[in-house]
Amino acid sequence: MKMKLLGAAIGALVVAAIPARAAISGTVRNADTLAPVAGAEVRLQIDPTGPFVLSAADGSFTLPVSPAGTVEVTAVVPYNRLAAINYTIAGAQANDGDTGVTLDLIPLGLDDPAYEPPRAADSCLACHQGHYDEWSTSNHSGAAVDFWVLDLFSGTGSPGGANGFNYRDTHDPGETGFCATCHTPMADVFDPGNTMLDEVTSVGGLDGVSCLACHQIDHVNESVNSIHLLGNATYRFPGGFLTERYVWGPLKDVSYPGMRSSYNPIFTDSRFCASCHQYSAPFGQTTYTEWQASSFAVPGPGFRSCQDCHMPARIDPDVICDEPFQPVRPAGQRHAHTFVGASPELLTSAVELDTTAELDGDTVRVQANLTNLVGHSFPTGVSIRNALLVITAAIDGTPLTQTAGPTVPGWANDDVPGTQPGDFGGFPGTGFAKILEGRINGQGPPVSPVLFIDAETVLENSNLPAGQSRLTAVEFALPPGTPTGAQIDVEARLLYRRAFRALAVTKQWTQTPQGGPIEIEVEADRLTLVNGSVLDILTASESGLILLGLGLAASALLVLRRR
Repeated sequence: MKMKLLGAAIGALVVAAIPARAAISGTVRNADTLAPVAGAEVRLQIDPTGPFVLSAADGSFTLPVSPAGTVEVTAVVPYNRLAAINYTIAGAQANDGDTGVTLDLIPLGLDDPAYEPPRAADSCLACHQGHYDEWSTSNHSGAAVDFWVLDLFSGTGSPGGANGFNYRDTHDPGETGFCATCHTPMADVFDPGNTMLDEVTSVGGLDGVSCLACHQIDHVNESVNSIHLLGNATYRFPGGFLTERYVWGPLKDVSYPGMRSSYNPIFTDSRFCASCHQYSAPFGQTTYTEWQASSFAVPGPGFRSCQDCHMPARIDPDVICDEPFQPVRPAGQRHAHTFVGASPELLTSAVELDTTAELDGDTVRVQANLTNLVGHSFPTGVSIRNALLVITAAIDGTPLTQTAGPTVPGWANDDVPGTQPGDFGGFPGTGFAKILEGRINGQGPPVSPVLFIDAETVLENSNLPAGQSRLTAVEFALPPGTPTGAQIDVEARLLYRRAFRALAVTKQWTQTPQGGPIEIEVEADRLTLVNGSVLDILTASESGLILLGLGLAASALLVLRRR
């Protein structure tokens, strides 16, 4: 009797130690032919750190998970443009212990030759309100109707746009300048390089760099110096369903049946952005290769892709689709679609200005050290962007005479005769710019600065590379007879300009196409020296001024109390 009880107890313990259910199993198939698909990654949706398995030669899989309730199991074959068959992501609901789960991968069909890309408002807004709202405020959404670009291309963007240079009036008939290739890719995609930017009328084209302009890219090759559709990026527009619902992206488990989603790892690679932000014709943007040469491109804890900085991850979990019953995704799977670039906030965090000043006899010595903290040059992008470090010293508002050190280049001035407010060429300091020189349409004398399309050489490249510092040292002379106790005000200002001053003044631009300032004061250090003694007052921020004022007030109160 005792032996029977002992055996029953041991049997009960063994049964209790074995889970009643374990794993989810099934088959991955081609949805059209029902043939098994080998090598598909099978995982639970919204479980980025969880296990995944590859389907076997017969399509079978066993996923070692034990979820508490109903879950979505997904299967994906990463997109490969060279593969004989590519598929959209498949999904099916299952519970712990389920067998016979079928995951049918839908093959991508041939492209629809009659496809007309719709507006984002018609194709994406209904389900992705949050992303749409962010994108609609971004530079991408206005790329096709950017009045600066239109002023430069045809002089038709703004009331003063016909002034000065415009591409169409100075180049051979039929030449496009390739502007539409990146600024309105959904209009240029069917005849790359042959679209006139100012003649685009299609609703999808006028959306600029829209949702579909990115998410229907299926491949970006290594030819990063080719401009987008002219040899770097390719698109797919499969038929057989709503073509605008065929999209590519960075998530492996998007199985919503209203979409035809494919996973493509290029979406988390900086090379994806290089498609439009790196090109040579022959001297264009070099943002991608600048990044490649930076510490940000080195694998490890300091790695940062373009997307990491310009599409930062959210801080809270939430859905990415507004349809009912959508999964709540971790913050790291949700990214901003504002594509913030040279905003005042981002510029301030991009560089660090450290200024010191000293009085040596009748000489004021100022050293301003600028350090680039980001993963590309400062400035970067199109060559009309530039920056100035302007250093001044004055007594009672009267500027001191510079006796040593560099001066800001002449390209910091406008073309109006005389010196206007904002003309800093010749001031103590330095400039940061890529100055391109070339003949307009290959004819006439060399001109600088020119746009990349006419560039024949780089006349100057003083942009500050990623991770590097540049010291600007200047000296000023005190006027003879400067009394002891005279106050010398020293100022170092870092100004970022989205366009050369001459260009902005000629075109009568007073703001950016997005309504922002053309010139941004990124940082300003102000120091005060007293002839006969030194009192350095660091006022690079308003908080510094407030703290200084509180400190001086406290000191004065202490003196009064002692009396």
